[in-house]
Amino acid sequence: MKDQRQYFDYPSLLSWVKYNASFLLPDSMSMDSLVKKTIVTKFSHGQSNPTFLVEVPSGTPFVIRKKPQGTLLPSAHAIEREYEVIRHLGPTKVPVPKVYGFCSDSSVIGTPFYLMEYVKGRIFTDLSLPTIPREERRQIYQEMAKVLAEIHNVDYKKVGLESFGIPGNYVMRQIRRWTKQYEASCEGVGRDPCMDNLVKWLPANIPYSAVAPREESTIVHGDYRLDNLVFAENSSKVLAVLDWELSTIGNPFADLAYNCMMYRLSPTRSSFALSLEALASNRELGIPNEKEYLSMYQSFRDRGTIDDWNYYLVFSLFRIAAILHGVYKRALIGNASSDRAKESGDIAKNISRIAWNLVVERSNLSNESILSLTSMKRDIGDYELMVRKFMDDFVYPLEKSFFEHEQSDQRWMVWPELETLKKKARELSLWNLWIPKDLGGVLTNEEYAKLAEIMGSCVFASEIFNCSAPDTGNMELLLRFGTQEQKAVWLEPLLKGEIRSCFAMTEPLVASSDATNIASTIHEKEGSYIINGHKWWISGATDPRCKLILFLGKTSQNDENVPRHKRHSIVLIPMDSAGVKVIRPMHIFGFDDAPHGHAEMKFENVVIPKKNILLGEGRGFEAAQSRLGAGRIHHCMRAIGMAERALQLLIKRAQERKTFGQPLSNHGVVQEVVTNCRVEVDQARLLTHFTARVIDSDGGASRRARKYISMTKYVVPQMACRVIDRAIQIHGALGLCQDSVLSHLYASARTLRLADGPDEVHAANVAKFEIQSSKM
Repeated sequence: MKDQRQYFDYPSLLSWVKYNASFLLPDSMSMDSLVKKTIVTKFSHGQSNPTFLVEVPSGTPFVIRKKPQGTLLPSAHAIEREYEVIRHLGPTKVPVPKVYGFCSDSSVIGTPFYLMEYVKGRIFTDLSLPTIPREERRQIYQEMAKVLAEIHNVDYKKVGLESFGIPGNYVMRQIRRWTKQYEASCEGVGRDPCMDNLVKWLPANIPYSAVAPREESTIVHGDYRLDNLVFAENSSKVLAVLDWELSTIGNPFADLAYNCMMYRLSPTRSSFALSLEALASNRELGIPNEKEYLSMYQSFRDRGTIDDWNYYLVFSLFRIAAILHGVYKRALIGNASSDRAKESGDIAKNISRIAWNLVVERSNLSNESILSLTSMKRDIGDYELMVRKFMDDFVYPLEKSFFEHEQSDQRWMVWPELETLKKKARELSLWNLWIPKDLGGVLTNEEYAKLAEIMGSCVFASEIFNCSAPDTGNMELLLRFGTQEQKAVWLEPLLKGEIRSCFAMTEPLVASSDATNIASTIHEKEGSYIINGHKWWISGATDPRCKLILFLGKTSQNDENVPRHKRHSIVLIPMDSAGVKVIRPMHIFGFDDAPHGHAEMKFENVVIPKKNILLGEGRGFEAAQSRLGAGRIHHCMRAIGMAERALQLLIKRAQERKTFGQPLSNHGVVQEVVTNCRVEVDQARLLTHFTARVIDSDGGASRRARKYISMTKYVVPQMACRVIDRAIQIHGALGLCQDSVLSHLYASARTLRLADGPDEVHAANVAKFEIQSSKM
């Protein structure tokens, strides 16, 4: 017997088996005899958890699967989960080995382990199946597709696996998980440029079908490959599915795409990266191609076309590469299971390059990737210092120039200094800071809140950093739901700050606070859409750089069978389209906000191609809800900046001006004003940051996030109005005129009590959430 003590103490193992699974051992043999005569063989197959065949004389052979020795990467080698899923799948149609027991006590053999049945059969490591007759090869692949479908068909709740994972947002959670593992493996190994690109691209382009609540949730294997299946000796029947370490509740299409990597990767010695692409094209071999294999799977699941297949392929390649980066890291520190683990580093880089090439080949992006248009990774404290310094050095000194331009005859032209400031911001990588981490950015929403507040202290500052509304919300929609062509044509120039956009929603003839009232129409005709409608308060539409309109209108006309929230769609309309007419700029307390403006517009028989629809017909509110989540919070973040600046101006004025022989700041009534302002600003700031944290953790469309978004939108604009009004009061007549920023700040804050939903709507939302919660 080969000595296995380099892996574990097998006498201790046999002692544990004797007391916990004695039926596997002969009745009459002493422990000393068992130790001497038992044969323990390590399986050479596999890269992760060491696995051994234990053959006991006159007993039942069994398999032990354990964690590796040494320091392990976070969340890796989850054999506890593997044991649980195999145990619960035993009574189902899914072929799994029997499990005999789990030991969490590391003192027994050095790590946790479990025992399972030894299933004798065939394991194929060569995807070409060279030893198998041609007619059987197709049957083996068909059986592989069938078993995967059976896994996905299991009702995980009925088999007791309801708590095995979190349904929904599987793809995003997996991106985060494997990004963390990749980052952890980089130390001492080095970074992979293609992986760095994928880390940003994947969350920024996540398809609609992979976002809760649309995402289907099933049991997923997580590492479903031909060489993880045991086939019968004399038939194509699968006897057992092995290696469930990565299983959870997740997206079945992601699981299927991982399985289909066999068609994508270049041939190599590693079983992780064998290729069928050339083999399947040779019809004489009898191996199905990728399209045929997908059809096999779909026939067993009764599914139609799989949307966004290319994305799932890239996502799966990314997962494999991240796994192999981890294997390579473990090889370097000496606790990898396989002798070939050191090869994994090069294989991982090859796979990530294949994935990134697939992204580039399938998109119309220019050589300057969208990913390069986000800021570099820094600590949030560094960003705060840089943004504050930028504001102090470049923005505040030019504020007077901006307001002079805004009141001049040239105000409908872009302020000349703006592009210079934007160039400086981009050179310092203070650019597109609003993009959250789940969309490929470098900051969480909570971190960005600190920067948005600083920008909000000046009415034009956000644009300098390409963080201004409505562009941020529109870019988020395109990032989440745009096609590759839509992103190339519109998103890329928006991210670069080369163009601007607007969102046409509010209408003068209906109560737009109930968005289901929106009456503008989107008719399909001869392969195009015909747009008609009357809109107003279209912020940004008068800007000469505005090239894109996101238009919300009805695609289901007076169809009572269609739910009210499924009747509207969002379409992309070029600003220069025939039939698009700007009637006039609307004024806010006399401010026209030139050149940005808030336009009244008419759309008369505007024709656009059908490819300009965003997400799909009847899905306008779904998309808009995504846009209005973080976007509303961005407004609140900036409003806190307005209030904070107003408070500082109030204090400065109170210290400089005297009445009745003493500074205003010495009067008790003014001190009370200062106290009220500070308390209210800090309360609102804490609520806003907490809401941003909830969005980061739960997603902006979650029930909890929607409640706090409404709370924040209800509280912050009212607070800002009160604080700015008090500052105006302390300034006297100066606070009302063009010589102070306060009047403009007040107009902006007062607008927010109506923009993105009036106070009353948000108050009603909060009440509904609270009342419903009390019934649960």
